[in-house]
Amino acid sequence: MVTIFAVHGKIELFLPASQSLKERRRIVHSVKSRLQNNFNISIVDSSEDNVWQRATLGFAIVSSNFSGLQETLEAIDRHLGNNPDFELIELKYGYFPSISETLSP
Repeated sequence: MVTIFAVHGKIELFLPASQSLKERRRIVHSVKSRLQNNFNISIVDSSEDNVWQRATLGFAIVSSNFSGLQETLEAIDRHLGNNPDFELIELKYGYFPSISETLSP
């Protein structure tokens, strides 16, 4: 039997050094790239364009292992909390119901 676990969430960041939309985009692009490369997650910038010092990111993670999913979320939280370019305001997430399916040969 194959079981799939998924989580979706929102990351809110404060970017104190950002003084322009261009600077915010540079920081957000860097954050997105690091999260994608380090944790293999899907992530999108859903920030408002007229706010330079805040960023909102949406993300999703899929795994066949629930404990691995939890470990990834904890690692993301640690990673976001240890960065001089921004402050983590909020990390919220929720789990989708797991999907189980028996595969036939």
